[in-house]
Amino acid sequence: MKHWFLIADGPGYTGFLTDFNTTFWSGALRVAEAMVAAAPFLVAGVFAAGILRGMVGADRTRKILGVGHWTGPFRAWALGILLPICSLGALPVARELRRAGVPSGTVLSFVLVAPVLNPVSIIYGLSHITPIMLVYFGVGTFVVSVGIGLIWNRVIADNQDVEPEQIERAPRDSVNRLLVVGDTAARGLVGPVFIDYGLALLAVGFLGAFLPHGILQTGLTRDNALAPIIMGLVAIPVYVTPTEVMMHFGHIVQDGYSLGAAFALILLGAGANVGVANWLRRDYGLKPLMLFVSLLIGSTLVIGITADRTLIHGNATTTDHTHAFDPFTRLANVESAQANLVWVIKKVSKTIRTDEAYGLGLLLIIIFAGLILKISGKRLSVEHLLEDQQDESEESNELTNPKWDPALTPAQLVVAGACCVISLAIVGLYLFYPSSDSLFDDMNTIRTYVYDSVKQEDVTETKRRLNQWRTHAGKLSTSVLIRTGSVSAKRRECVDEVLYSLDTLENHVASGKFQEAKSLLVYVDKVYRQCRSEFKNNP
Repeated sequence: MKHWFLIADGPGYTGFLTDFNTTFWSGALRVAEAMVAAAPFLVAGVFAAGILRGMVGADRTRKILGVGHWTGPFRAWALGILLPICSLGALPVARELRRAGVPSGTVLSFVLVAPVLNPVSIIYGLSHITPIMLVYFGVGTFVVSVGIGLIWNRVIADNQDVEPEQIERAPRDSVNRLLVVGDTAARGLVGPVFIDYGLALLAVGFLGAFLPHGILQTGLTRDNALAPIIMGLVAIPVYVTPTEVMMHFGHIVQDGYSLGAAFALILLGAGANVGVANWLRRDYGLKPLMLFVSLLIGSTLVIGITADRTLIHGNATTTDHTHAFDPFTRLANVESAQANLVWVIKKVSKTIRTDEAYGLGLLLIIIFAGLILKISGKRLSVEHLLEDQQDESEESNELTNPKWDPALTPAQLVVAGACCVISLAIVGLYLFYPSSDSLFDDMNTIRTYVYDSVKQEDVTETKRRLNQWRTHAGKLSTSVLIRTGSVSAKRRECVDEVLYSLDTLENHVASGKFQEAKSLLVYVDKVYRQCRSEFKNNP
């Protein structure tokens, strides 16, 4: 087969040169994986945009985000942490905010924070990193997003933002509101914003095609001053979902790698994408875009490097390696028999989750509906439903039927709000306590690190890994309890035995008794295997 040689360099790479099949189909696979991962969050984003336009209304949106007041970016940050969307899902919401006349700097603050800090990512992050570390990076994200929003509003928005000719008003009729929500959600995936999505996915494919396999396995350690810059360059074109970025963040922190690299991945990988850059270029030109890119990259690297120098010191060295970032690079090799679309579909099907499958199906339906609405033009337009046809205080026969649209009392609103909070708490509980299979998968990896560090007589690394193992094991009983309603006494006993064996091993290591610790590994492994068998084979 004829080879197309493509040059790439860096530590940890598997080879400079690669063939066309590996390059092209690695890129195609990364694009497919990104589309599937983004589907649930993108659906949430377009419906959030529809709700803002059809139910909240432009006037209320402007009041919520403090249009005309300097506090806009702060309010946008608060709104962003409430919506479970990704960087692609933030684009349709940003479009509706601009349609309502919200200053572009305020919109940027929302776009940068919503994919990084939201209910899903925060709760998911707590299962991978310590709360204090999450708070630190939450503060860093606040400084970057709000700071950029304030500067942009002062320098760019005041001079270049165009106010809408007419402020839309949400329909008073419930059916009309739902029509506007559905229309906005469907049309939010077609038109100019579709180009933004395409460019973002194309950047992911380009990175997956040309970034050599293994190049990120080494070098992203704290003792490498260029680690945040390296990750920053990689993170700009990459797409990461809110849950995935917290998982990668957890790997970086737990494995002792660069916190600056972690922060660069969070803000530049999950918080921004090429689609956001193209939106700014289209509406404001290259100079404002360069200002945004400079502020984002500069502030991210400053905070990231500061984190490396002031927070916990990573134990990993430049000789250590990790596979946490392999999904960002191309594959090691794609055989000729695999170089086809069927292989890509099979690869994605093996790893797709239930929520991603449903999200992808719903996304395709919304796109199909959007194309129909786009082709129909004004014949199926809902613009007339958003016109201010009468004074809000005027009595009208067009008021909705109280039977189907009752006015809620303050007490009823409190109950409804409480139900929403409880629902979110339940979802958070399931995220913080993953399934036992997921916990055992993580513990299998941690166990290997523990055994290696004991054999190398590394006290610090052993204690750190044992703490991770202990944390995961402690979640087993609760994980089973919330999913099945009960936990057998035998399961609780085997978890206690695992925890006891880990405590005993840590005591020997802390005392410098490594010969005894190495002998104890047999007992630890036996107890762990028995516990895993109990949870997997005896439901």
